[in-house]
Amino acid sequence: MAHFMGASSLVATEVIRAGDTVNPANISTEAGDAVSADNPVMGREVRRTVYVGQEITLDDTRPARLIRRNQVVTVKFVSGGLEITTTGRAMGEATENESISVLNLSSKKIVSGIVQEGGWVLVQ
Repeated sequence: MAHFMGASSLVATEVIRAGDTVNPANISTEAGDAVSADNPVMGREVRRTVYVGQEITLDDTRPARLIRRNQVVTVKFVSGGLEITTTGRAMGEATENESISVLNLSSKKIVSGIVQEGGWVLVQ
């Protein structure tokens, strides 16, 4: 189990449901101390429901999803100086730098792209 920077274990101070984001309000150290915002587990989603007092490790979390299934997203095609922007419907869920399939709402064709930091999809 991964422990963070030699500190005591992190535990849930309230029930954190699967898919919810870890934040300073819902975790603390075993000793009850606040957890710093630069802790690697902050801002990540838990993979499974974590109950009060249960330990949370980096392995129990995943990067926060930027795009959820059926969400309408901006799709950009960039090639040299050409940039085409349209909207699409996400066919799955993804985090930053992950591949995702998107239904182009204009052409009704499915395209694949990479999720960018702002939650939009880059198609090349």
